Amino acid sequence: MATFEDLHGDLRRFAYSIARHEHEANDLLQDAFEKALVHSELEQWPRHKQKAWFYRVMKNELIDQRRKLQRETEWEEANEPAFQAAGLTAIETADLLRSLSPIQSDIVFKRYWIGLSSNEISEQTALTASTVRYHLAQAIKTLRKQLEEDE
Repeated sequence: MATFEDLHGDLRRFAYSIARHEHEANDLLQDAFEKALVHSELEQWPRHKQKAWFYRVMKNELIDQRRKLQRETEWEEANEPAFQAAGLTAIETADLLRSLSPIQSDIVFKRYWIGLSSNEISEQTALTASTVRYHLAQAIKTLRKQLEEDE
């Protein structure tokens, strides 16, 4: 019978091998150990069965996380407001962007001219992705209003 401390080195190596970075590996380890606390019979199992159980739990957790991220990304891209400033020159577009707050102007530029997602913008601006989407929606509402007034 192996204790969890005996398995820690092997489990850490496995988590690092399947994760993208150290933080994700540590999260996988923590989730697996939390689930192990619920299964008291796990300590009675032979070492190889314990390792297999931990490996499967970490692998399944990683798959669940990646699927969740994929769903969120697909949902985010499908529900982001679109903005097309058709027929405007670069100068007119720059003037429109200057009418926005600096944060909104930066977000609109990064989303529609550079092509970053709200998650990528959030990493650069220290805002949450939902806040980025909120500012983007507000900016687009303002830009549409200004375009309608100009017509």
